[in-house]
Amino acid sequence: MKSEISDMKSEISDMKSEISDIKSEISDMKSEISDMKSEISDIKSEIASIKEDTKLIPLIQQAVSEVNAEVIATRDTIERIEETLRGHDVTLDLLSRRSIDQEAALKRIK
Repeated sequence: MKSEISDMKSEISDMKSEISDIKSEISDMKSEISDMKSEISDIKSEIASIKEDTKLIPLIQQAVSEVNAEVIATRDTIERIEETLRGHDVTLDLLSRRSIDQEAALKRIK
């Protein structure tokens, strides 16, 4: 009988050890689950931030479109100014030649 009691005590001791191991594993699992919850919370926060940023895309596209229109209008204006300046250069060249011709004619008259 003592032997049976001793065997039962040994089995109980083994069971307690196994229970302790299981509790430790459960504790580790709880810790991992807590870490996962924290990571999920961070991911949700990042997703919310991305959604907010995504809402701005149409506004950014509109702003880019408006800037492109202004650039095109400015380019057209610059091209017109350059064309006018080329015309003025020709006119100035003709006027300078006339002035030189007139000065030469005046020198001959004197």
